[in-house]
Amino acid sequence: MSESAARAPSIHPVRRRVVLYLGGFDPQGPARYHAMAMAAAAARPDGTVTVGPRRKGDRPHESHWTLHWPDGLGGQGQTQCHFLRWDDLVRAQWPRGRWRLAALTLGTTARMVANGSLWRILQTSWPAFMALALPALSLVALGLLGVAWGTGLVALARWWPGPWTLGGVALGALGGLAALVKAFGWLQSRVQMDWLMRSARYILRQARGHTPELERRIDQHAASLAALASQADAIDEVMVVGHSSGCMLAVSVVARALPQWQGRSAHTRPTLSLLTLGQCIPVLSYQPEARRFREELACLRASELLTWVDVSSPVDGCCFALSDPTRVCLDGAGEVHLVAPGAPKCLNPRWAQAFSPARYRALKRDKMACHFQYLQATERPGSCDVLSWTAGPKRLAEATAEQAGVVNYRGLQRFGSPGR
Repeated sequence: MSESAARAPSIHPVRRRVVLYLGGFDPQGPARYHAMAMAAAAARPDGTVTVGPRRKGDRPHESHWTLHWPDGLGGQGQTQCHFLRWDDLVRAQWPRGRWRLAALTLGTTARMVANGSLWRILQTSWPAFMALALPALSLVALGLLGVAWGTGLVALARWWPGPWTLGGVALGALGGLAALVKAFGWLQSRVQMDWLMRSARYILRQARGHTPELERRIDQHAASLAALASQADAIDEVMVVGHSSGCMLAVSVVARALPQWQGRSAHTRPTLSLLTLGQCIPVLSYQPEARRFREELACLRASELLTWVDVSSPVDGCCFALSDPTRVCLDGAGEVHLVAPGAPKCLNPRWAQAFSPARYRALKRDKMACHFQYLQATERPGSCDVLSWTAGPKRLAEATAEQAGVVNYRGLQRFGSPGR
């Protein structure tokens, strides 16, 4: 039997599933995501999914909980959800101080401009470009306002000398400085500058090979995935789930474990699925130094045993919506490489249909809430029900088989295609 035939929808429902979850660049640990899983299960009108307590994992840097759901045969199915931690590494990248954050923002943006990756990001998705460029542009604008204010005060002191003028200039300088500090604080919270730019800086360091602690963690998680390849008798499906920056880690984890899966026949391994939510993979893959990561993307793109589904919304400004992240592997390649059995099926969650108009408008205004909506319940059943995919009797390929994937979406592209 060929690999592609082995991936065909199965008549045997899933009764045991393992989910390996990789969160984004978030200093909060598994407690937050366990709480979101419980809230999503509680919001289901049928109440068919129950979430067990959170427990410490058997392996280092893991935490897990269990989901129970009807298996379609009159019994109970079970999903073991393992939270693969790297939040401790994220917390180590969280320097304090507004001036340090300002310097980090300007330096990171300047590097992305210099190496051309920010331009390619603009070509791929203008909302993602704005999310990454707006913090630095806003800082520059604040700096120019400060310079203009200071220049005006100095000119006033020269044109109208006197003690009262000097006192007014001093008060004006202090007031202007206070206003700039307050504006910086507002900017930091409004555009999520602390999260966005710390994440971008870490991604750039990862591309240059300056994050050995992260590489070790990815290898540990890949070993956990590789160990599951031999457990076909106990597990029907293994699903790796990545959210936001965690999608990059999910790609590397699957690619590094894939040889162990490929070394076993289709009948002696569980089904392997990859689900990415709100992916921002091009931020890493567009870095010129990220050669190993592009090789890992190419490995997944060519794999016949992997089912990859990507869910991203055009209203989520922190992701690369409906964009195939493996197309970066086509740079300079021949037409033969266009065959891509492992490339992701891109799906739009269509939140406009899953919420009331008022709730949908509120969601679009709150970019952070929008970016996390993939993990939460909707007001009405939507086309992309992540909870039913992770806690349901259908494999990911079967659950999404009737949904048409979005191909060659260009709604967010600007200034041509993002080729080198």
